[in-house]
Amino acid sequence: MLTLRPGVGVALPDAAGLLRFGMSPAEVHGLLTAGGEVRRSRPCMRLALAQYAELRHAHDAWLSGLLFEPDWNLSAVVGGVVLTVGGGGPGAPEGLARIDIRADDPPAGPEPGVVAWDDIDLFGYPADEIASVLPDPADVPGTAPTDVMVEPLGLRLWRGGPSESADWRGVTLLGPGSGGWRTCCPGALVCAREGDALVGIVR
Repeated sequence: MLTLRPGVGVALPDAAGLLRFGMSPAEVHGLLTAGGEVRRSRPCMRLALAQYAELRHAHDAWLSGLLFEPDWNLSAVVGGVVLTVGGGGPGAPEGLARIDIRADDPPAGPEPGVVAWDDIDLFGYPADEIASVLPDPADVPGTAPTDVMVEPLGLRLWRGGPSESADWRGVTLLGPGSGGWRTCCPGALVCAREGDALVGIVR
């Protein structure tokens, strides 16, 4: 079981350690390597910060996991889910600031592992039931009624598939280090209102 600790990080299963916000790429790599296979690759559908004409577009790409950060292109299968990590963007690139947990990536297997927040398995109950107990959930602008953000927790839940899907299939947890992105818009989770992560990737 992975346990989300908003503002702190993610506790890995089997007492494998705490993936703590602010850790360096080397520290994250060492922790994830001890718990399983770590992959490093540059997906062809990602761009580096310099390739975005406007910071707001790069910010939205960062929130969506589409921004390529050379030191942070790490992913690992841990506890039946796939973890992907990201740095803090402008002003805080060296510290871990974003953790994506995906349940629907084939290497993780057909059944997702347990990802818990406040003793609730986020992938184990219908999305609507979970959304009803989150503090101040809001729809993510520009994603149709498929994603939910919880600004007080730095939490974003997404279905990763058709909007009629009954379960969450992914979660993004943002740490205090993500404040480096706030120079382009008021809130860390709402830049999509004026951003477009695909600018420069799909024209």
